[in-house]
Amino acid sequence: MRANVIRNICFTICLLCILASLALGIAMIWDWIQDSAFIHKSFMTLGVLFVASLLTLSVAKKLGVGND
Repeated sequence: MRANVIRNICFTICLLCILASLALGIAMIWDWIQDSAFIHKSFMTLGVLFVASLLTLSVAKKLGVGND
């Protein structure tokens, strides 16, 4: 894969995780959704996806994935 493709995919995943977490947080603050185990698991899942995409980008950069 080209470095640009990896960077774009990881950036998109990170951005979507941030936006989804923001939406869930606002919905919880304004009591549009109730605090539950599902919401906590959703936040944790978004966090794991965010960290995984950052690590993928870091590893690809460290291994020298080229711009073929």
